Amino acid sequence: MNALLKNKSENNNQLFKNSLEIELILLCADTQIDSEKTQRIKTVVKQKIDWQDLIQMASYHKLLPLLYHKLNLTCPKIVPNDVFAYLQHHFQLNATRNLFLTNELLKLLNLFESQEISAIPIKGAILASTVYGNFGLREFCDLDILVRSQDVIKARDLLVDQGYKSTYNFTREQEIARLRSPYCKDNNYIHKQTKVNLDFHWKLLQKYLSFPLKHEELWQRHCSVSIAGKIVRNLSPEDNLLFLCIHGSRDRWKKIRLISDVAQLIHAYPQINWKWLIEKANSLGCKRRLLLGMILAKNLLHTKLPQEIIQNIETESELKLIAEELTQKLFELTDTPPTSQEKYLFDLSLRERILDKVNYSINQSIVMIARNNGILPAWI
Repeated sequence: MNALLKNKSENNNQLFKNSLEIELILLCADTQIDSEKTQRIKTVVKQKIDWQDLIQMASYHKLLPLLYHKLNLTCPKIVPNDVFAYLQHHFQLNATRNLFLTNELLKLLNLFESQEISAIPIKGAILASTVYGNFGLREFCDLDILVRSQDVIKARDLLVDQGYKSTYNFTREQEIARLRSPYCKDNNYIHKQTKVNLDFHWKLLQKYLSFPLKHEELWQRHCSVSIAGKIVRNLSPEDNLLFLCIHGSRDRWKKIRLISDVAQLIHAYPQINWKWLIEKANSLGCKRRLLLGMILAKNLLHTKLPQEIIQNIETESELKLIAEELTQKLFELTDTPPTSQEKYLFDLSLRERILDKVNYSINQSIVMIARNNGILPAWI
């Protein structure tokens, strides 16, 4: 089975030009299925597919579970036996790992609840459960939990008592210092025995990245969902969608899974208050980042968008060009990070207020100069 995954080094900077593999990946990149999509998947699979390239691509974009899911639903008998066996094995391993991580998440939430610490799980496990509807359909490798800033140190001490330690060996005093830094949003831990990784957030995004959200509002707007029989807090659909688009833009939408998350959330919550969401994004200065996520979901995964969003997209010609450039880069399988200048220019292009552009430029300069010259402490 391992032969199906090519040596990673052989594929760096490789651009997949075969449209069949790309089309099949996109057809399988969400959970939505209808007769037209089913027939198209069957048609594509019957053609000359480079299965090694397909699996390499799906692995890079964190889509192997969805690829298996769609092929298993539509045409398992016409997929080569070794390919299907590999995908099925990976799916089962992923589901088992995800259930283990989810169980650990629920233990931590119960622990915090017993100490009157409010916590909201984000990304991974809660998206798999509430948005994908199946723990096995989304890959995630760690846990992400958001708490109020005033509860961070109390929760940190509980984590240490449970066997977690700072991933980067920060001291308690250094972690307290990170709470006050505009350049930090979380602390990272690993369990000494289980090796579970935990990202412990007090902000969704660093302050200087132009997302001036008042985090207390997240608790005021939160909803409740059931995970494995336990009622847990969840971000409201509107806050969640805005966060996913901000997060995706921060990561330059380098993996299709980021776009899949957006598409799945839109489908899972048809009651989203789009008018409120647009107004909120506009007031926070991140409407362009929201719309960029919408454009990518619509163009690549054919996500149906409300008229309010379509009308706003039509006025953003530059944003459409950015989306086209990102789409072209999606299938360049490389883990080489963008240069500092490339990242800076991309981030700047998505800022819509002059003050945000100025603040971002100043803070980026401070961070780069300080870190290059060892001025900022390592824990900041």
